[in-house]
Order: sequence, then structure tokens, then C-alpha cells
Amino acid sequence: NNIFVGAMSDMFGSWVPDEWIEEIMKICVRYPVHNYLFLTKNPGRYWELEEKGLLPAAENMWYGFSYTSNESQGWASKYGDKNNFVSVEPLLEDLRLFDEYVLCKAARWVIIGAETGRGKTKVIPKAEWIDRILGHCDRFRIPVFMKDSLIPIIGEGNMRREFPQQL
Repeated sequence: NNIFVGAMSDMFGSWVPDEWIEEIMKICVRYPVHNYLFLTKNPGRYWELEEKGLLPAAENMWYGFSYTSNESQGWASKYGDKNNFVSVEPLLEDLRLFDEYVLCKAARWVIIGAETGRGKTKVIPKAEWIDRILGHCDRFRIPVFMKDSLIPIIGEGNMRREFPQQL
């Protein structure tokens, strides 16, 4: 099974004690039959845990972070020995992150989605933003999973639902 750990929370937030994260990781390590996906908006916490030896590098552990703007950069080069992924949801601007070779060599999966809802400030991504990300992923053979929210922008026939081989 693929288990999205803390799907409705961010277990890597600064407010979560290391001891809690350590306990969760011990359980995941104890049951290697499953794949574990972690997602955070706080990738710096991965660095802290890595330095403390609390971030397992098992093949069934996947560490991702949400990247929606050009303000968060520089995380991927530290995690070449781990399964890393980037969740670009919602895609709010033309991201420069994918112009960096470091990310393209380290990330092993990219998920892309548009903002949902009906807010006045809702950003609708441009097809060329998506195409640019896809081009970089293709260049480095990174699988891409596109969320249904992109169908109105690029069409059903252009959707990609790829998974890494390990999942």
C-alpha cells in the first residue's frame, strides 16, 4: 500500500516535536511492506532531522515538499540518497525552480495541480508554465502526475498520470 502520512496535516511543522516524528518513522521502518509518502511546506525540517539521523533513507520512504512560488529553493541537493518529490499544487506562477539542474537530478517525481475554488484572487496557471515543468521533467526522465484541476487548462488528452517505478 501507498500511505500518505499526515495527509491532512504537516508533521514536519516547527510545532511538532522531534520525538513524535521519530516515533512515526520507527513505525514506518518496522513495516517496510508499505510505501510512505511525506509532504511538507517546511523542507528545512528535513535538513534538521537528517542532521540528527532521524530521516530514514529506505526505498519505501518518499519525502516531498509543496512548492508553489519562487521563494523556496535550495533543498534538493542535500537529499540525493532519498526518494524526493515536489508537489506543485497549486501552481501560482511561472516557477524558476525547474530551471535549476540540482532539482532535476534529485527529484524523482513531480505532482502538478491548479488552485481550486472560486476565490476572487484564484490564479489560473498558464499552459506554458506547465509545459516548461514538463519539458524539464522529460529531460531528466522524472515521472509527472497531473491533478484533474489541470484538465480545463491543457485538456484531458494531455494529462499525465505517471508514478515512479517504486510506487
